[in-house]
Amino acid sequence: MWFKTRVGLYSVIEPLEIRVAKYPKTKRPSYLVFARSLTDTHVSYKGIFGTLTAPGRFAHLAQFDLSDSSAASIAQCMRLIEEAIANEARICDLSALGDADAWPDDWNLIEW
Repeated sequence: MWFKTRVGLYSVIEPLEIRVAKYPKTKRPSYLVFARSLTDTHVSYKGIFGTLTAPGRFAHLAQFDLSDSSAASIAQCMRLIEEAIANEARICDLSALGDADAWPDDWNLIEW
C-alpha cells in the first residue's frame, strides 16, 4: 500500500501494521503514526563485533504535537487508514493530517 504524507510518498509491503508511538521527552514532544511491514525481519546481533539492532522497515505517516486534542486527530488518521484498507485503495492520502510543525527540522514538508 502507498501512503501520501506531508513529507513524502511511501510504499509499505503488506501485510503491515499501523502503530502510534508517544515521544514525550524529545525536543518537541509528539505522537508518531507509523506503518511497519510484517514481512521484514527484525535483526538483533550481539557478538565479537559489537551489537546491532535493526527493527525492520517502517515509514513515518503522520506526526502530532503532544496535546489534549491529539487523540481525536490520531483517531481521524486511523479511520482514514482503515477506510483505505477496507476499500483496497492503492494510495492512502494522509498529507493533510498531523501537525506540520511536529515534523523534525531535517524533514522537508511538501505542498501537494
